[in-house]
Amino acid sequence: MKTKVLIILGEPIVNGGQESFIINMYIDILTPFHCENDAFVEQFKKNGGNVIIKNYSFEKNRKKNFKKCVKEFINENDYNIVHIQSGSIYSLMTASKICHKKGIKNIIVHSHCGGFKNLKYRIIKTISKRSMNKYPTEYWACSELAAEWKFPKNIIDEKKFTVMKNAIDTTKIYYSEEIRKETRKKLDIKDDEHIIGHIGRFSIQKNHSFLIDIFNEITKIDDKAILLLIGSGELEEEIKNKVKLLNLNDKVRFLGIRSDINELLNAMDLFLLPSFFEGLPVVGVEAQSTGLMVVTSDKVTKELPIPSLVEYCELDKSADEWAKIVCKFLKQSDRKNTTKEIKKQGYDVKIAAKYMQECYENLDRKI
Repeated sequence: MKTKVLIILGEPIVNGGQESFIINMYIDILTPFHCENDAFVEQFKKNGGNVIIKNYSFEKNRKKNFKKCVKEFINENDYNIVHIQSGSIYSLMTASKICHKKGIKNIIVHSHCGGFKNLKYRIIKTISKRSMNKYPTEYWACSELAAEWKFPKNIIDEKKFTVMKNAIDTTKIYYSEEIRKETRKKLDIKDDEHIIGHIGRFSIQKNHSFLIDIFNEITKIDDKAILLLIGSGELEEEIKNKVKLLNLNDKVRFLGIRSDINELLNAMDLFLLPSFFEGLPVVGVEAQSTGLMVVTSDKVTKELPIPSLVEYCELDKSADEWAKIVCKFLKQSDRKNTTKEIKKQGYDVKIAAKYMQECYENLDRKI
């Protein structure tokens, strides 16, 4: 019998890390919410998958709508395996409980990120402990840091979780001097200009405001520096206003959601990611696959695949200190194709997809 796998997303479909990873999987995807990335859906369907979008409100009654949608869909359909992916502990807990009540034997909860360890988080983590131990049958995470953030302490201490690496397609994300030259020409970037890049949703997590502070200090050191911001989100207008206030309009380019990520990464000279938290950033892996140096915060997991191409900076350092670190790496010219190293570390999507498929099949055989 064919293994039937359903992936439940706890957030709208956007142009993010978990979408990039699962696009090569032959499975069904359910999101109770809307889609901001039609290209992902079309590509996923071409690859043989099925996407179910229910369009419940994400802004109003999100928890209630998520629970209602998942409960209705699970009760009307049969799956051998349900794989729940969400940034929310509540979503993991709620969906796994619904699946358990339906009698589904294989229930995977998958952590893709970390977050703020504030009082609200500690309360939710404590409340969820019983459910998170009782209902899921498997615990997956993109990194050890992501596992620690979402799962109960006993799951971590007893190593009951599996790390599923946030892999990328190295046949599409790689360094090419020819692509670099062509893309910089299209973007009207001169040879002596130094391009700092960032890819990410304009949300609190990505810390764009501090990123702009850093770049403002960089321009005082390097007048040839330019910042490319790729993505969209709820804080975009706020960041645009800040750029205008700092008179950086001629230095900062907002490129929106793009499909030519490999070309843009090739055009860059350094990738900057001062996030408040990350599980394991796919964009960091993609940047390294094109030979880019990644300067990121110490809140990001230390599991990026190429240690020589990452510098971790403390978030409590000043923007000026970050700027000096960035400028130290900005003019390095020993760029090379690093896809072999990415594959060697298991971050190629074909390797990761094969491993995940084997995990699905092994779970299915247990039924």
